[in-house]
Amino acid sequence: MMFDKNTIPQEEKDRITGNLAKWGITIDPDTGKIDYIEDAVLPEVRCASIHLIRHAETVAVVRHEFMSDTSDNCGFTEAGIEITHRQAAELDAYDFDVALYGPIARVVNTKELIMQTPQKFRCVQVPYLHGIDNTGWEYKSFADLEHDPTFIAREIENDMFARTPKGTSWGTVIANCVDVLDLIDREYQGKRVLLISQGSVLRAMQILLRKRKHPWDDFTVSGMYHVGDDSKKKKDYGLINQVF
Repeated sequence: MMFDKNTIPQEEKDRITGNLAKWGITIDPDTGKIDYIEDAVLPEVRCASIHLIRHAETVAVVRHEFMSDTSDNCGFTEAGIEITHRQAAELDAYDFDVALYGPIARVVNTKELIMQTPQKFRCVQVPYLHGIDNTGWEYKSFADLEHDPTFIAREIENDMFARTPKGTSWGTVIANCVDVLDLIDREYQGKRVLLISQGSVLRAMQILLRKRKHPWDDFTVSGMYHVGDDSKKKKDYGLINQVF
């Protein structure tokens, strides 16, 4: 049965709408589409810097499959482990004060890989540093889903309220990242912050911090889910990206 986006609790819709509004983003209640509010006064980011390391490359990436929080195609490839270890050995140059990491297994396991190389920073788990959960689409390919109404709504029409069965929406991911930025503002002013998380968190942070003219500039769903075909994008797994 097709997932009905309207079964998302109103409380969660209100949280998404309110959190995005803090960062000058408007959301259409009917279509779920977002856009920037021109001339909005945005919150000040008070830490010294924010960088993000995506989790290590997984089997799902190589197979061009979707993965959920708990699916067994989330195991790392040998190349993924090697790349993450190599990046970990270079982190001293960034002089991070703290690493915040998400709760799901492939992120926690990436943190463990990183910490196998002695680091100066401390690590803190943050439950809401949590990207897209594709529960219900595990092991499926882009071709399996490209005509699915929920897939179209979430990934092509960019509906913030559309989500997989038992999974999450883009709206929830971006709202979660607002909470992460609030935490950073409260606890880590003036600090250099490393996030260890998922690609969807990187996209959400870029949207909030206005790294593009439109929230979905440079995003193509085929590119997102055929990432293993692109050697440049593939290297993003386990590597560091500057967010702020």
